[in-house]
Amino acid sequence: MRKADYSRIASFYDKGRSLSEQNIDIWLGLILKFSKFSEGAKVLDLGCGTGRFALPMASRLRFSVTGADSSKEMLAKAKEKDTARLVKWDYQDAECLTYPDNSFDVVFMSHLLHHVNSPHRVIKEGERILNTPGVILIRYGAIEQIRDDIEHKFFPEVLIIDEARTPTVKMVEKWLGDAGFTDIISEGVVQQTYDTGIAHLNAAKVKSTSVLSMISQEGFEKGIHDLAKYVENNINDPWLLFDRLTLTVGYKGDVT
Repeated sequence: MRKADYSRIASFYDKGRSLSEQNIDIWLGLILKFSKFSEGAKVLDLGCGTGRFALPMASRLRFSVTGADSSKEMLAKAKEKDTARLVKWDYQDAECLTYPDNSFDVVFMSHLLHHVNSPHRVIKEGERILNTPGVILIRYGAIEQIRDDIEHKFFPEVLIIDEARTPTVKMVEKWLGDAGFTDIISEGVVQQTYDTGIAHLNAAKVKSTSVLSMISQEGFEKGIHDLAKYVENNINDPWLLFDRLTLTVGYKGDVT
């Protein structure tokens, strides 16, 4: 599988990937709703990147959070932001975690599964390290949700890459079921990612979506040119502002 080089991406990742306060509130609310755990719960943010979710889960929900990632550069950025040392940061391979069985109450992952060679193995590892009861929460854009978004329409090479690696909602649900999770549920979320079309264009220019770093320079430049023209002519189009995402949840044991 072709993979993005996060050792290079880390230096500019947050420029186009910041989460608004409104969106943080949306996702924290969903994490609380579906995890059914309260303050002090042991949470693993697997594929934590620069800590976009690990830090607010620790500071706002008061969970005991471990952030794990396979990019030392992304972890370094996360540690820089964690001035209060709220989170434990670990260098880990998601497909072969070093944590003992029954180490966490919650495993959370955001936009991770399309970056690994064996998504079902990652999920099985999540099941292994969860306590009973425990819960896994997977945040992602399913292929049926992202196929028609800005990045996939204006950058055709991106669509080719993501069609080969991005699961459907049904696939993620099946992986959870195969790993032994029960009471599996998926909830769609419409998120306003950008305030303006210009903001979306500027994010694309810095390759805020990691897959943009994987396409040819020619394809990237043409996409930016075409997107800039579209933004100029359709400045108020909601298509430029909103993303469709999914949270799929599975339980290990009875979480009440």
